[in-house]
Amino acid sequence: MTQVDIVSLKDNADPAGRLRLPIRDDRGRHVGDLQCIDRSMLDEPGLIDDLTTWRNQSMPFFLTQFSATEERTRRWLETISLPAADRILFVICDPGGNRFGNFGLCNIRPGSAEFDNVIRGRASEIRNLMFHCGMTMLEWMFSGLGVETAELHVFSHNEKAIGLYKRLGFAAAESLPLRRTEEDGMVKYSVVDRSQANAGFNYLRMELPTQRFRQAYPTLTG
Repeated sequence: MTQVDIVSLKDNADPAGRLRLPIRDDRGRHVGDLQCIDRSMLDEPGLIDDLTTWRNQSMPFFLTQFSATEERTRRWLETISLPAADRILFVICDPGGNRFGNFGLCNIRPGSAEFDNVIRGRASEIRNLMFHCGMTMLEWMFSGLGVETAELHVFSHNEKAIGLYKRLGFAAAESLPLRRTEEDGMVKYSVVDRSQANAGFNYLRMELPTQRFRQAYPTLTG
């Protein structure tokens, strides 16, 4: 696996040096970028508000569900996301810098990494934007990070997301039973033995090996 210093990418304090992964459409046209959320981005007007709003909009699809606030979002970025060596979060931007959602990776480790925090926050005129974002991320995972297998977890009743992931080439690998609990104003879903499950849906693990991706899109990964 290619050695990329994830923390160093996020510690960047110069907007000109920010990691930007170009998003291209079916015709190869540049339609935007996945911009790494680094220290230079933290104080950009509206960023924390956008991330908070998007998280609340998509809350039903997270294992831990709560009422997100700007303070809580900033604290999560500063104390958990930015210092972590095994996760990275990008903002989806058009060429003008307008933000449309976020797309991240977690559990980055030798051989694999996992899609995380995939949210389309607002509508865009860019057709199939999230598909193109997924392709961009997969290219970087396989070619930039040297990942051998891309993974993700998704609720089994989130049909729209599952449809997107299947289009990208992911296939179901495991269906994990879930238990729903409530405590301190939060709803939590935990993977449990099937005899203890009560959620009514499962936690689907999907994966995409680099070989299958390269066979499907040979011109992208060379």
